[in-house]
Amino acid sequence: MSIFPNRTTFMNIGPFSIQWYAVLILTGAFIAYYFSKRNLKSYRNVDVNGFFDDLFIWMLWFGIIGARLWFCIFYNFEYYISHPLDIIRIWDGGLAFHGGFVGGALTMLYMCRKRNVSFVKVLDALAPTVLVAQAIGRWGNFINQECHGSAVSEDYFVGPLKLIKEGMHIGGVYYKPLFLYESLLCLLGFIIINFFLKKTQRKRGELIGAYMIWYGVIRFFIEGDRTDSLLIGSLKTAQVTSIAFVLIGLLLYFGIWDRVFGNRKPTIVFDLDGTLQDSNQAILDSFKETFEKYGDVKDFTEEKQLKVFGPPIKDMFEEFFPDLDADELVAYYRKLNAQKLQETLKPNEHALEVVSALRNEGYQLGILTTRARESVEMCLKKCGFKDDDFVSVITHDDVEKSKPDPEGLFKLINGRKLNSADVIVIGDSSADIKCGQNYGAYTVAYSVIEGKRPEIEAAGPNRIITDLRELLDIVKEDHYFTYNLK
Repeated sequence: MSIFPNRTTFMNIGPFSIQWYAVLILTGAFIAYYFSKRNLKSYRNVDVNGFFDDLFIWMLWFGIIGARLWFCIFYNFEYYISHPLDIIRIWDGGLAFHGGFVGGALTMLYMCRKRNVSFVKVLDALAPTVLVAQAIGRWGNFINQECHGSAVSEDYFVGPLKLIKEGMHIGGVYYKPLFLYESLLCLLGFIIINFFLKKTQRKRGELIGAYMIWYGVIRFFIEGDRTDSLLIGSLKTAQVTSIAFVLIGLLLYFGIWDRVFGNRKPTIVFDLDGTLQDSNQAILDSFKETFEKYGDVKDFTEEKQLKVFGPPIKDMFEEFFPDLDADELVAYYRKLNAQKLQETLKPNEHALEVVSALRNEGYQLGILTTRARESVEMCLKKCGFKDDDFVSVITHDDVEKSKPDPEGLFKLINGRKLNSADVIVIGDSSADIKCGQNYGAYTVAYSVIEGKRPEIEAAGPNRIITDLRELLDIVKEDHYFTYNLK
């Protein structure tokens, strides 16, 4: 009795045949795709439906190409260099995992740089799920009668092993089913890393590091008993690469790799009103006069006054005056506000000092505001900020969705290819904080208005400060600047 029929063909379609090996490889790949996509969603600042779908297709192709070339180079290079057309005869078998890993990883590196996505973060999401693909793919080796160990007696196959006994009878000799042991160990590793270790992850690189250590150790010992290994001279290729896997995995797991090769200064994104500039009086006076013209100033209660700092003004007018034309109210408000700003606008305490210090230390700064661009340009000039203080400024005119939607952050960071892995968002409203969290950034609340403190605390920022100079110490802290600190 055997789990699979004693043949390698899954089905025939006219003159073409589909092999079991291909079916199992693709099945494993799509299961890994499902888990990887789910993992990436937790990182928030990765466009899952756009970036990852493209990444998966290209990694699949170049992973197969890498696996095939690795096999051809190390299995029988002289033959394949003399018969180059046979290299494409992938249906005859002959794929090497390590080549597939290298091909897929290089593809991922290229696409992450092109799309401005953290390479190590994506590796954390994808690599552990590869274990389930490998667990399934090893059964393709069983069907092709590959990945077996030394010869054993027929009595070796007892209990559940009886199900694969026929498949391990090769050329009149029974062989140890190493494919099965590797498959089960890969499945166990997938469960441990993807469902347990992921919950306790504290830094980037832990999951890909754990994967490389786990698989490197497994493959090293499996290869020790294989009789059909690829060789580099007298050394088994997979054992050499497995040692490299473990060493690199240790560097990744303990955060050394990212600290040495991947760590950059965080991108710092400021809100404008209430954070960099003190425009509170101008905002309140403009709303009060708008209420006087279109309603009753008594309706502009203390509760409503606290609500107007942060959200787009059109949203406020639609809430306060649901029966009136919000665009008309906005136009009137903006005309008033431009006049009031000329009279009362000033930079917040220490804002110029902090921005200058951060720029001098090489940090890349941006602004994300709900103000219109024309107003922003006037405000920055009047407050005394320099033209080169901010590498990118995203205004209300540049987005379709305002805070707390992270669209503005994506445009600010990806538009200039700033550091997307480590981002600090600093603002004075819950909309600022939630916008940063929706992107996956580390959030700092600048809270100087006592009445807004409960709202800020409820938003759950990573830090709350009352002096902008505190930011100079925060940026130097030794951790990853992301919402979940990973």
